[in-house]
Amino acid sequence: MKKVLVTGASGFIGYKTLNFLINKGYEVHALTTRGINISDNSIVKWYKINLLNNDETEKIVQVIKPNYILHFAWYAVPGKYSSAKENLDWVQSSIQLLKSFKKYGGERFIFAGTCFQYDLGYGLMDENVTPSIPNSLYGICKNSFENMAREYCCKNGMSFASGRIFYIYGERENKNRIIPYVINSLLNGKVANCSHGNQIRDFMHVDDVANAFVEILDSSIDGVINIGSGQAINIKEILFKVGEKLNKKELINLGAIKTASNEPKMIVANNDRLKNETNWSQCYSLERGIEKTINWWKEMKIENGI
Repeated sequence: MKKVLVTGASGFIGYKTLNFLINKGYEVHALTTRGINISDNSIVKWYKINLLNNDETEKIVQVIKPNYILHFAWYAVPGKYSSAKENLDWVQSSIQLLKSFKKYGGERFIFAGTCFQYDLGYGLMDENVTPSIPNSLYGICKNSFENMAREYCCKNGMSFASGRIFYIYGERENKNRIIPYVINSLLNGKVANCSHGNQIRDFMHVDDVANAFVEILDSSIDGVINIGSGQAINIKEILFKVGEKLNKKELINLGAIKTASNEPKMIVANNDRLKNETNWSQCYSLERGIEKTINWWKEMKIENGI
């Protein structure tokens, strides 16, 4: 049985990949910095580890000797990650992870990249057309590691792919992100203060994103692959869907928050590579995905008083 090591396995996307991997027949080893609850996905082998510690990283890779890595771990605190110095730390730790992976027989490395590696002025992002000219430290660091990893893998007989993630929503998302914020505000009968909402974005449910990474792993595709729905939608349209489903559309206060003057008007993926070169297909329409997300937050509110 082929062994796959998942970093950031308790995170938003990483956690969702676990069942997809199990269903594909992989032996799954999951890394997290959080406490381990073995009742969740007990078939998964969990390890609590600090990947920013090089010695810990090499030791765990030596013990597991994975055939494959899905690398999601990175600094991603909402409102801070874009310019955080921690991005530099994660470049360094990712390099150590890659070197250890090669040292102990690794075969295929899959990296979680980002749409923010692109020149966002293009609007529609195409892997073969849009230049990678990131304008944030987060995007620069992700792009730097992607370039180094691709070259390192090529020179050392390993395959490499980078899934550039666009906009995600779904269960377990950080409650400070826009969709959970609006859902919870409305569930609590509070006004949700938002920007104008005219930004055009590409949103995809986290289950479809996680499945995309697993299908990339399970294929021979290499290089950069966009992970998005390929569908453009105004943010306010999504928020109105939330409002309509909760019968509280009037609580959505558009224009209350200013946006940066240089904020991109449109960020949308061309996802032809993902659709045509892997076995991935999208499961969740926006309608179905939003409904699933709302129901999850309702359950959390009942169980935990969130």
